[in-house]
Amino acid sequence: MISVIIVNYNVKDYLTSCISSIQNSVLNQDMEIIVVDNASFDGSIPLIQDQFPDVIVIANEKNEGFAKGINRGVQNASGEYLLILNPDTILQENTLQVFIDYMETHQEVGICGPKILNADGTLQISCKRSFPTPWVALPKILGLNKLFPKSQWAGKYNLTYLNEDEIHRVEAISGSCMFIRRDVFDKVGYFDEDFFMFGEDLDFCFRTIENGYKIHYLPTTQIIHYKGESVKVAQFDSIRSFYDAMNLFVEKHFSKTTSMLTRFGLKLGIWLKRLLAFFSSVFYQIIPASLDTVIVLGAFSIAIPLRFGNFDPLIHSYLPVLVIYVFLWLFIASVFQLYTRYILSYHRAIFSWFFTFLGIVTFTYFFKQFAFSRAVILIATVIIGVTIPGWRLLAHILISRGYLKKIHLGQFSLFNRRALIIGAGDEGLRIARSIARRLDVGIEVVGFCDKTFNPQELYREPEKHTNIPPLLGMVDDIRTIVRNHSIKELIFTSDRLTNEEIVSIMDRSKDLHLTYRIVPKEKDLLLGKAIVEDVSDIPFVNIEYTLYRRFNLVSKRLFDIVMSILLIVGLSPLILILILRFPRWKKVQFWGINKEAISGWVISSKNRFIRKIPLLFNIFQGKLSFVGSSLIPLEERTVNMLCKPGLTGLNRTKKKNQNFDSKLVYDHYYVQNQSFIFDLEIIIRTVLKL
Repeated sequence: MISVIIVNYNVKDYLTSCISSIQNSVLNQDMEIIVVDNASFDGSIPLIQDQFPDVIVIANEKNEGFAKGINRGVQNASGEYLLILNPDTILQENTLQVFIDYMETHQEVGICGPKILNADGTLQISCKRSFPTPWVALPKILGLNKLFPKSQWAGKYNLTYLNEDEIHRVEAISGSCMFIRRDVFDKVGYFDEDFFMFGEDLDFCFRTIENGYKIHYLPTTQIIHYKGESVKVAQFDSIRSFYDAMNLFVEKHFSKTTSMLTRFGLKLGIWLKRLLAFFSSVFYQIIPASLDTVIVLGAFSIAIPLRFGNFDPLIHSYLPVLVIYVFLWLFIASVFQLYTRYILSYHRAIFSWFFTFLGIVTFTYFFKQFAFSRAVILIATVIIGVTIPGWRLLAHILISRGYLKKIHLGQFSLFNRRALIIGAGDEGLRIARSIARRLDVGIEVVGFCDKTFNPQELYREPEKHTNIPPLLGMVDDIRTIVRNHSIKELIFTSDRLTNEEIVSIMDRSKDLHLTYRIVPKEKDLLLGKAIVEDVSDIPFVNIEYTLYRRFNLVSKRLFDIVMSILLIVGLSPLILILILRFPRWKKVQFWGINKEAISGWVISSKNRFIRKIPLLFNIFQGKLSFVGSSLIPLEERTVNMLCKPGLTGLNRTKKKNQNFDSKLVYDHYYVQNQSFIFDLEIIIRTVLKL
């Protein structure tokens, strides 16, 4: 019998996929699954008990650490082989059988581990390692292992000089997947519980070899490991825990055999590495703050010469104002979490800019000795208001085009990630519909790909699958499809592909730098490296429509009035030319709110922008808005509009040829989330599509 032991902490969605992959294993003997839960607060226990009643659940009252959780699982296990497995892993169907067959024919091996892939399909180099002796750890601490990975000395720690597709005898494997003989525990003992998290697998491997067993790296089977998911919700400093574990390992195993000077050098290296990890963690906060500071300084460097013709006032008069402006900006931006959680949020950048402007105006009002020129403040503020939100908007565009690494933000995504669903069965269709109804996940499903090109199956119930993306080709054509359609993400469905096939596709396409996601069966969840995204349908019952708040209604109407006047005046020469060029304008009628019929004029031109210019007068009158519902002709059908029709709208930033029900979903989302900034986003997106 095989006993699979999983220590879980607040990763229930990954855990369910992990258990499913275990239960799908092709195995010729009995198996038991033991889940040791370290006081999760995400509902892991009731979920497992409901969906997997055969799984043995051991519930700890507090988080006692990985090593203690494993030991408790081992004490309750009855198998002659034990698989220590992280909950954020997915096994191939043949993994367990490959382990058994290998161990049966290699009696000298006490522990073996598979080839482990990251979520992006690349090799997780920690799946085979050497012990961190001073000579082995030194090149890693100095970063030489990354510069010379194929060097036997520099690459010794993670054995990067070895062929990743060949079986090797190694000193240690990753604790995320360790296949162990039961008698190893009987002879070596249990995991050392002094290691709370990290290092316990290295320590166990060290003691296993000391007791005469061998450890083998076995790449004939592969697993996927979403590394570090439990750490994200852990209520402790994971960086400190890691380096404390390394210190503990050195003290335990090298204190008797290594000189004091050598141990001091190794500890110093660990401390420096920990310090470097700390600075790396704040790197992405320092860069945007520095960039914003440079922009503020640059704005005043432009504004002062424009006003005075030279830089003298900058040094003699404006230096205090400039310093105060910078500190005020950084303070307000920090309040809006612009350098922590919402680094690329141009919404919050605009709000920070506005409140900073109010703050500096208030400061110069009360301290008139610094109020030298309002023109300088206004010019600098305009430049800052364009450039600071602007570079964040540019970053979104570059991310959407694949030129920058994607950063997850806690906000509506204006520029969508183009995704391909692998598997055109019922699960693929269901998740495509769910994504289409969730506008905030920022995913655009471009099409499907399947093992067999069978359009009849995809479209067998057309009344249920209207407006679904097309079938673009077979799995063997993925590389061509990705390039031709600018795909950034692959979404795998569980009903059409085995885990082995999923791993194979990831391995073949890893050089394309894609994001991979797996949909657990019958769940509206996308499992990926950075996040679990819920794409379930939006319930529209008892949801407040923010559009109808008084402030939103007034600000939206003021924007429509001001912008329509500016555009009518600014475009008046063009309007006169169009009157002469297109003397016959077409009268149109479409539905407004409260089933009111709205009449307007459009120009008989093929250009969409020119054709709708006369509707600016309807916006000024309050019959239309710049952003709103679709313009539905009077002859189509009687409808109850959720809001005023608009020249553009959320549905017109998405895919074309939507049916009425699809448009209604977008209208519901818009009235629930409308804001001045949201309207600007939609207008920007519309302009980019022209």
